[in-house]
Amino acid sequence: MFKKKWQLTLTIAFASLGLLLSLQLRAHKAQVNDLNSQSSDTLAVIAKNLNTKYYQLIQEVWDLRTQRKLLEQSASQNKTALEAMAMEQQKLNIALGTVPVEGPGLIITVPENSENYFGSQDTIDIINELWNAGAEAVSVNGWRISNNTFFLPTNELSTIIMNDHKISYPYVIKAIGQPVALDKGISIPSGIIDNLKSIYKIPLEIKQVDKLGLPAISSPKFKYAFLVKD
Repeated sequence: MFKKKWQLTLTIAFASLGLLLSLQLRAHKAQVNDLNSQSSDTLAVIAKNLNTKYYQLIQEVWDLRTQRKLLEQSASQNKTALEAMAMEQQKLNIALGTVPVEGPGLIITVPENSENYFGSQDTIDIINELWNAGAEAVSVNGWRISNNTFFLPTNELSTIIMNDHKISYPYVIKAIGQPVALDKGISIPSGIIDNLKSIYKIPLEIKQVDKLGLPAISSPKFKYAFLVKD
């Protein structure tokens, strides 16, 4: 009984497989017959359409590659532009004194002396000489010099006013730049340093250093200036 059931199952399986193969063969023959039944002109049109579609796909691939390359170039250009803008912003911040900076430079110290007067105009002259010699940033007694910095004399010979702050001896002027160039620039004959030393006998001390730090300026406070609103 079991043997008969097994034989029946196997027979049905082979019959089903044969039917599937027969249907597939008929479908393939139908496709071949369909193409064979077409005229040569129709087949030429079909071939032309297939070739056109093929080249369209090739063109789309190249277009996509071109777009990707342009996007990559644009991203690279944007990155370069942003980096350039960041560098310019950094230079501007340094020039305005809104960020702390460090680098090589020069330290000029005016020690306390009771015989000769060192005033606000002398300080201004030294700072201007440093700018002319290539200084990139300057401070006096720990206060950063900016475009709004001002100096005023006082009734006391030992003090001067700097940005509403009273400062006194020893006056320490720090400048960031090429040390040798700064030293040479402010030490020219008949310059401010030469006159203070030789004529007025001010005991100035000048020191070249490999590294010094300058603070940022205090944030400006505006009482009357406001942004224009659209």
